[in-house]
Amino acid sequence: MSNTGTSEQVSLANTDISRTIRESLGRKRVFCAAFLATLAIFLAIAESIIPKPLPWMRLGLANAITLYAFSVMKPREVLLIIVGRVVAASLLLGTFLSIGFVLSLTGALSSFLVMFFMYRLCRRWVSLVGISIVGAVTSNAAQLAVVNAIFVGSRLSYYLLPFLFLFALIGGMISGLFGRFLTENL
Repeated sequence: MSNTGTSEQVSLANTDISRTIRESLGRKRVFCAAFLATLAIFLAIAESIIPKPLPWMRLGLANAITLYAFSVMKPREVLLIIVGRVVAASLLLGTFLSIGFVLSLTGALSSFLVMFFMYRLCRRWVSLVGISIVGAVTSNAAQLAVVNAIFVGSRLSYYLLPFLFLFALIGGMISGLFGRFLTENL
C-alpha cells in the first residue's frame, strides 16, 4: 500500500514538473513572439519614413523578422506575428482598413504562404535570400492582383510590373540578407 502512495506522489510530482516546464516554455514563446512582432512593427514604421520612388514601394525589412521567426517559432505563431505587424503598423500609421491596409495584408499573407512552404520544403536547396526574393515577388504579384480587381480596366499596373518585380528583387535580397544575419547571429 505504501508503494501505491509513493508511486502516486511521484506521478503527481512528474505532472507538476511537466506542467511547470510547459508553462515556462509557453511564456518564453509568447515573449519571443511579442518581441519579434514589436521589432517587425518598428521596422515597418521606420520603413514608412524612408523616401520611396513610388508611394507603395518599400524594401520589406520586416520580412527579415518573418524569415528569422520561421527558424524559431511555429507556423501559426509566425502568422500571428505577421498579422499583428500589419494591423498594428496600420493603426499607428493611420491606414487601418484603407486600400493600403488591404494591399499590405494581402501581400503579407501571400508571401507568408509561399515563404513558409519554401522554408519547409526547399530550405536545403534555396537560401534565405532566395526565399525572401520569392516572398517579395509573391507579395507584389498578389497586391497587383488586388489592384486589378479594384480598378477593373486599368492598364497602369501592367506598365508598373517590371519596376515592381525589379524592386521586389532588390528588396527581397536586402531583407533576405538581413534575415540570414539574424538567423545566424541570434
